[in-house]
Amino acid sequence: MDLATIDVDAPPSRVWDLVTDIAGYHRFSPENTGGRWTGGEPVTVGATFTGSNRHRLIRWTTHCTVVDVVPGRRFSFESDEPKARWTYEIEPTATGSRITETREIYGTPVLYVRLVQRSHLIGSNRDGLMQQGMRDTLAAMKAELEKR
Repeated sequence: MDLATIDVDAPPSRVWDLVTDIAGYHRFSPENTGGRWTGGEPVTVGATFTGSNRHRLIRWTTHCTVVDVVPGRRFSFESDEPKARWTYEIEPTATGSRITETREIYGTPVLYVRLVQRSHLIGSNRDGLMQQGMRDTLAAMKAELEKR
């Protein structure tokens, strides 16, 4: 499992609004270029959405399902194609909030994902890129949340 954590000077309610804003996630992620809800009530277990992504010249879409929601505390979804579960945990701190992002591979990615990963078209060290991307995402979220 990959994990990144950051402390921010913002209340958990503001962090929650940010990590559950699928359409606005592209503002923070180095690969995401947008998202949209496709089924169910947004930000509830069972809701579905698509995420658009880009790495250099390669573009792709993921199909995701929300699998765990604890309002204000935890938001988790599974991305079907790479078989990755992404989770955002929010904890109150004395000065704001702590955000922890995790990525866990829960199964074997679909064939075309495995082929692209082996081709190195989306990086020769995909896991390293994903870990750095998580740190970059949280840093961008922190910057946004701490704007005055």
